[in-house]
Amino acid sequence: MSNQWDEEADVVVIGYGGAGAAAAISAHDAGAKVVVIEKELGGGNTRLATLTFLCPIKGPAAKEYLHALSFGTVQEETIDAFIEWSSKNIDFIRELGGEVEVCPPGPTFPKFRGSETMMRYQVKGKEGELGGESLWRLLSQNVKRRNIQVYRQTIARRLVTSGDEIIGVEAEREGGRFGIGARKGVVLSTGGFEYNEEMKREYLFGYPIYAFGHSGNQGEGVKMAQDVGAALWHMKAVAAPMGYKFPEYEAAFIMRMSGYGFIIVDQWGRRFCNETGLEHYSMWMEVTRFDPRGLKYSRIPCYLIFDEETRLRGPITRVGHGANRGYKWSRDNSAEIERGWIVSAKNPVELARELGIESEQEFAKTMAAYNEACRKGRDEEFGRSAESLLELGGRLYGVALWPCLLNTQGGPKRSPRGEIVDVWGRIIKRLYGAGELGSIWGFLYQSGGNLGECLASGRMAGLRAASEPPVC
Repeated sequence: MSNQWDEEADVVVIGYGGAGAAAAISAHDAGAKVVVIEKELGGGNTRLATLTFLCPIKGPAAKEYLHALSFGTVQEETIDAFIEWSSKNIDFIRELGGEVEVCPPGPTFPKFRGSETMMRYQVKGKEGELGGESLWRLLSQNVKRRNIQVYRQTIARRLVTSGDEIIGVEAEREGGRFGIGARKGVVLSTGGFEYNEEMKREYLFGYPIYAFGHSGNQGEGVKMAQDVGAALWHMKAVAAPMGYKFPEYEAAFIMRMSGYGFIIVDQWGRRFCNETGLEHYSMWMEVTRFDPRGLKYSRIPCYLIFDEETRLRGPITRVGHGANRGYKWSRDNSAEIERGWIVSAKNPVELARELGIESEQEFAKTMAAYNEACRKGRDEEFGRSAESLLELGGRLYGVALWPCLLNTQGGPKRSPRGEIVDVWGRIIKRLYGAGELGSIWGFLYQSGGNLGECLASGRMAGLRAASEPPVC
């Protein structure tokens, strides 16, 4: 079989983000020769992540918490394996020569039992460096230090099989075929499908849905796995706050308000939620209700409304977040108003007209009702707290809001050992998955969970693949 390969290794890793790097390091340290192939330059969503990785406190409480978040979408043995491996994430970082620091806040769902076990950390990095950048720098330096071969700008096209085993990868490099034999195993760690419009329409609730992160995440790993019979899971699961999408940029900008002086309305100009009580990663759940009368998602887009005082308080985004971190958002949002990204008007009727809200009168009523609730100190309709009820007045501003993906979670289903399984639940021999490609986060998402899973599932997959007996 070796004559068909341009390169051979014990373990081939497809995708060079956090999970791929962790898999490559783990397989190498287990004695395997490792080759990594990456269609771009590497880093993926890990490099663009803002903050933390999860390292839970091992025990029954952590299991109870994660079981509640999974809502029945993950078997107990898989939860056990995740806790076992992710609880050692700090040890792994230290073995690589990194230092860590606790990063608040803690659990995403603090009212769930066991939430106190969800400890979040970040790698200590250089001045001004964000958590994902620091983590990626540490991982990539360790890959380089081990002299692991990374073929960049190499596109994996197909998994090669022999009988019921995966024995290699067919790729494209410099315009030609590039075959890589895998004597022991292949690890798929190609990320999600945040930038694949067809897959988002097919699998996710609501549309359109944009993305904040790595534009290379286009679902190729899902298709390669399907091609060899893999089952899929968690395809509708996402981590998706709200954000702004402008034609000049492929990626979106995340919504992050510096105070309480704002409301959110639907396309009819009506409030529909407690705007200050939305769980960050699950904001998408509030806007994906389909309106059967209008035959549309009447909250996609919805509209963020604020006033002059709020405008002057600070940027309406988290500066430096995601793929657009190079853009310098103005401190008072004035540059974005000049660009036409933020609409300005002197009264509610004019603002509704400029934004394209369908009922100017309904929006004016909404504004009046909200301001009356502020004066009373009670939001009887949606339950905003008294301290968050800040009356909106004077010049008004608005911008369209869309559900935007930090990442998708769906992909090929894994066994508790990280092996990818087929539609009948049988192991696809010598094929492993890691990272957000088929993530364990099948329903609700815990902050830091994806980076934590990159480290944990990557290490597990790399070690298991390296432990396979060589292909005969």
